[in-house]
Amino acid sequence: MKRTIIAALFIAGFIGSTLAQSVLFKGNISDKFGNPVDNVVVASIHDENSTTISTEKGDFSLSIPANRRVDILFRRVSYRDTLISVKLHKGADTLFHIVMETSGQMLSAVSVTESYNDSYTRINPQLSYKMPSPTGGVEALIKSMPGTSSTNELSSQYNVRGGNYDENLIFVNDIQIYRPFLIRSAQQEGLSFVNLDLTQNVKFSAGGFEAKYGDKMSSVLDVEYKKPTGYGGSITASFLGASAHAEGNVNNKFTYLVGIRYKTNSYVLKSMETKGTYKPNFFDTQMLLTWKLAPKWSLDLLGNFSRNNYKYIPEDRETNFGTFANSQRLTIYFDGQEVDQYENYLGGLTLSFNPNKRDLYRLIVSSYYAKESETYDLQSQYWLSDIEANMGSSGSDIAEVTDVRGYGTFLEHARNRLTSVVTAIDLRGQHTFPSNRIDWGVKAQNEIINDQIKEWALTDSSGYTLPCIQTHPGIAVSSDDPSRLLLFGSYLVSNNQLNTWRMTGFVQSNWTIDDDGEFVLNSGLRAHYWTFNNEFTVSPRFILSYTPQWKHQWVFRLKAGSYYQPAFYREMRRPDGSINEHIKSQHSYQVALSGDYSFKMWNRPFKLSAEAYYKYLTNLISYSVDNVQIIYSGENDAKGYATGLDVKLSGEFIRGAESWISFSLMKTAEDLLHDFYYDADGNYVEPGYIPRPTDQRFSINIFFQDHVPFYTPLRVHLNFVFASGLPYGAPNTERYQQTLRMPWYRRVDVGFSYMFLEQSRDRMKHKSAFIRSIKNAGLYLEVFNILGINNVSSYIWITDINNTQTAVPNYLTPRLINLKLAIEW
Repeated sequence: MKRTIIAALFIAGFIGSTLAQSVLFKGNISDKFGNPVDNVVVASIHDENSTTISTEKGDFSLSIPANRRVDILFRRVSYRDTLISVKLHKGADTLFHIVMETSGQMLSAVSVTESYNDSYTRINPQLSYKMPSPTGGVEALIKSMPGTSSTNELSSQYNVRGGNYDENLIFVNDIQIYRPFLIRSAQQEGLSFVNLDLTQNVKFSAGGFEAKYGDKMSSVLDVEYKKPTGYGGSITASFLGASAHAEGNVNNKFTYLVGIRYKTNSYVLKSMETKGTYKPNFFDTQMLLTWKLAPKWSLDLLGNFSRNNYKYIPEDRETNFGTFANSQRLTIYFDGQEVDQYENYLGGLTLSFNPNKRDLYRLIVSSYYAKESETYDLQSQYWLSDIEANMGSSGSDIAEVTDVRGYGTFLEHARNRLTSVVTAIDLRGQHTFPSNRIDWGVKAQNEIINDQIKEWALTDSSGYTLPCIQTHPGIAVSSDDPSRLLLFGSYLVSNNQLNTWRMTGFVQSNWTIDDDGEFVLNSGLRAHYWTFNNEFTVSPRFILSYTPQWKHQWVFRLKAGSYYQPAFYREMRRPDGSINEHIKSQHSYQVALSGDYSFKMWNRPFKLSAEAYYKYLTNLISYSVDNVQIIYSGENDAKGYATGLDVKLSGEFIRGAESWISFSLMKTAEDLLHDFYYDADGNYVEPGYIPRPTDQRFSINIFFQDHVPFYTPLRVHLNFVFASGLPYGAPNTERYQQTLRMPWYRRVDVGFSYMFLEQSRDRMKHKSAFIRSIKNAGLYLEVFNILGINNVSSYIWITDINNTQTAVPNYLTPRLINLKLAIEW
């Protein structure tokens, strides 16, 4: 029945498409002083693909339907959004003059909006400069959106509505981006792919996205890089790294966009509990070159090179944990080092052919190459002790050791190397009509993986290696007795090579059902075939939007569809290193109902958004999480569900600066197939549904901006996160036993900024040509974790002399200060 309804709506999306005439809406944009305003995004609210950008002289032209009222949005960084409604007749030759008001704020006054009539959140990437975060980047903004969660501020990864990191899609200029394979901890991650200095537009969906996007079950992040209209650049420097970029336009026939970034988080890592030598160095460079080959032909080249080096020589660690009545201390002394290296290369070539205003064809050829190595030899000698307060002492000596509960040694060794090459060729088409737009695409992708794993771990606890085969004192043990064998806690050696092909395709329609634009139906179909297991899947999806003609602006949406996630290499590898040759795609049925209410309060714009959703999950591949490493079972061994409610209120609580609060409730659980145990009475018990590793029941995120009264250049930015803890359990235990809960995640980051030069003030009147060329310049002071709360990222498990396992928390970053300078010209 579900598939029948979805298929019927999909077919309906292609019916009723009527051809109507269009007219050219054109004009000029200036500020209140009469200066032309360039780089203004001019877009139709009802058609996300009807968009243009104003020229250096402020001129623009946009094709819109004739004889029909259309809402046009004008948007530019540091200017207030302008929305007008026009109705032009065929043959009209009116030139419109638009005057935009400055917002009195650098880097976007209205930063995040959903004023488009679709289900995506638009994010202004420049707002990342203001949000205080150790990682920065557009991912810091996404983590504050409803439905997303992250309990590790050192990582750019995020979970969406009960999914894990590998269930999120990321595209840059329609080219898919991949995350590293061998990353174990957040401090190894380095730079995320998306370069904010080069970014023009960002779209994000937390679920229920269109058929044109790839085969994942959770979310999609769609990033579009700039197409420069003139010359410019920027430079940013802080305690955590630096970045710079340059852009230019040569006679509207060639444009270039080049950026470089450098990051080192040694300043952050040195403040953590494990002391030692940290030498993390992360570097990348990206470029986007565009050639206008002919009036109807253009060619884009996207290139990226990144190198992340992580060298770590630990020395010692001391962690106090427990309650006041039962306090304990873990002391560790280290020998050895860890050296990791991750290199990535990406090249993408896009040939676009625009034969007329209605049709667009694009051929995208891309190749991604990754070379990763992970090598370490570490010896950790530990002591687990009971402690109590010595009130006669002060400082670090206030805690006194009263008893040693256990001691031992960890030996860890790894020589892991992986190379991957992903090459794709993608042909896409788009056909635009006045009330309908049809998109289609076909893609062939080749994946070559070469994975060499060699790692082991040995645990010596109180003089005995674990696991240990017990013998009886006084009884002779033969030389070939199993108790004489040296048993490793874990031992993994494998060598895997894969060379497979995937074929994908989609077709979708975006149909405005009535002339008033009250109903818009996006329906599509997506197909996938993989040569590795000869699996063929088909996914119908639809999004129905209803905009009633009420006094207040409301938009309601119903989203439903089928979402398959074919396994990539990480999901199909078992814990013992072998490959599951019969792996199947994970699958989810999704339905969501949402509503957006736009209103004015205190004569300023606000928006209230809410979405309720349910996902039924089948063919799941179960997994556990350690820090940011996902360890898959490599089997389709579970079914599950995720359900929840996301709410966000955004608006100008302070005039000219948008803030928001988001609140999420969510529950996700899974039922492992064929798992059971016998209770103390010998009864057969099936555990049933248990929380998934990403089961975060609630989260609250607040981003708030304010400025000093009567002096707007001095501002404050606050990022607040409060979320429930995630499930966890002891290693080498059954999944149904891993239902303990980490402490709640609580964090407050505060930033202060002083905009000593910005384009919204009188820089154009300055005598210096150099000063006049600078658009914005600001100094930022950031205080991370201002309350000094010890949040937990994971646990290390210690066995004491009573054979009792104790979970010792690995704490995240303490309070830190960062200083940043940003200049844009």
